[in-house]
Amino acid sequence: MKSVVAAAILLAPASVFADFTQTFTGDPHAGIHRETWKDDSIPAVVRVMRIDLTSAQIQLVATMPDQRGTTTSAYSTAEGAAVAINGDSFAVGDMQPLGLAMGQAMVWPDTADDGTSAVFDFRSTATPTTGEYTAAEIVPTGLVVTPATLPTGTLGVVSGRPLLVRSGQPTSQFDCNDSITIACERAPRSALALSADGNTLYLAVVDGWQASSAGLTDAELASFLVATYGIDSAIALDSGSSSTLVVDGTLVSSPSDGVERAVANHLAVQFAPTKSGGLIGLVCEGTISPCNNPIDAATVTLDTGATKTTDTSGVYQFPTLTPRYTCATATKANYYPTTRCVVVGPGPNPTYDSIAMQKCPSGGCPPPDAAMPDARIEYPDAPPLAGDAGSRGSGNPATGSGGGCCQTGPDRPPWALALLVVWCLARRRCTTS
Repeated sequence: MKSVVAAAILLAPASVFADFTQTFTGDPHAGIHRETWKDDSIPAVVRVMRIDLTSAQIQLVATMPDQRGTTTSAYSTAEGAAVAINGDSFAVGDMQPLGLAMGQAMVWPDTADDGTSAVFDFRSTATPTTGEYTAAEIVPTGLVVTPATLPTGTLGVVSGRPLLVRSGQPTSQFDCNDSITIACERAPRSALALSADGNTLYLAVVDGWQASSAGLTDAELASFLVATYGIDSAIALDSGSSSTLVVDGTLVSSPSDGVERAVANHLAVQFAPTKSGGLIGLVCEGTISPCNNPIDAATVTLDTGATKTTDTSGVYQFPTLTPRYTCATATKANYYPTTRCVVVGPGPNPTYDSIAMQKCPSGGCPPPDAAMPDARIEYPDAPPLAGDAGSRGSGNPATGSGGGCCQTGPDRPPWALALLVVWCLARRRCTTS
């Protein structure tokens, strides 16, 4: 009967989220955002950290073999971490993770992936076009990952099961008889998730088995993550009494035992502040080289939500920004919205990023995607402003040079289109979900 009840919950998990409300929000560090959600009808408390992996100030670390068997707080202190969460399910006797594990590029002896766990791996990368960032991926269950098949330069691996979300869709079936995952019972939970572009990591911990929070099933947690954050993929980490979240050395979750348990491995986020950078550029009509027709009163919006308006010379400026891969979108009535991405470097000199906007036809701008080209091309930067060292190249950290959002316009010469088609076929990254 218990399994039947659990299966019924899996069929309609979304119905429990009508009463989830946000009870806390904060930003302990640039690029690290914290939220708490609560549903009194269950009851359930969910704590979520949102991590900007494009920030040069942020690094991920995972437990090395000789660090096994410590609490999440102790591991956080040892690594000087801003955020830490417990890792994979493990064998209590020898504190051995059940799936593949790696820390500081060291593979744990006698750990392996057998396809029943999902695998989260990450590495630090720096290129002239993307700057320094963290590249991460989730390999779903059913695919066997070995140290030899990991991306070059992989620094850490944390495994977990079950897979909660794949390609933006919550998993539809869970093994209710798995005594390790206890997927169909409301329980304390830990999970990690990634956005579709791989630029944002989410760490979630659900309090459970206590009066203030009964916990969630895996199906409920998966649906919550998709509905609230629109994540693309997610895996469950060790659940039950192991579930722990630490922020700046302070335990912020409520472990079901009343105290933290020692666990096999962990995932932590380190924050190393760097000097703030700046972004400055022109918004021009048609072309930025030369900028014969600057556009005033255009709104420039960053991917962080910050906005500025161009002055009478078409200039916009954001003086204080976190060094990171940053996208700026220019909008104005009777012009096509245009987005361009660059790496904002640390100060004192600003990064230059000028934007060319194309005027709409006399009949007005068509609806989005009705007349805009799917492919995107890169325009050269405008002639240097005072002290301009030239624009940095654009690129998406997930795809490499040239893979990110950049200049768009309604007209494109045939040779540029041909080059784009060849490039897309070579990279196989030109499809959108």
